[in-house]
Amino acid sequence: MMHKKIFEAVLSDLDSERAEYFSSIADKLEADPRAQQAPNLIFLVLKDTAPFLPNYLPSDEFIDALLVFVSQNIRELSGLIYSREFIEDPGALRKISSKFVGRVLEVILKNYDEGGFQEGQHIEHRVSWPYDSVDFPYVDDGD
Repeated sequence: MMHKKIFEAVLSDLDSERAEYFSSIADKLEADPRAQQAPNLIFLVLKDTAPFLPNYLPSDEFIDALLVFVSQNIRELSGLIYSREFIEDPGALRKISSKFVGRVLEVILKNYDEGGFQEGQHIEHRVSWPYDSVDFPYVDDGD
């Protein structure tokens, strides 16, 4: 599958640990027959969300969540990528892909609540504000 090329440019923008994690995800997706249903959509969602996602969810869980997300949203994703809106603004995908970021965070928090992380293990939960073009909603007016 050549669809990994859609995602490769993002890898160079990630730190080495995260780039290794997401590169491994992409390699596994290329070999996964379930990804044949809509590989372009899968890698577009991965490309759009990887910079904002943590890298400590087990890769199999991450891949399962991604494949389920794309399967559940395939009509909406397909409609968008063939629209004028997407051609003029590829960032328009975020209105759909941001739901995947939320889904991954739900899975991570569920794993944490169920003791999926070992005591003493350093865990850093981080959520990025993914839209550079949107002002942060809690601007201090006093400044």
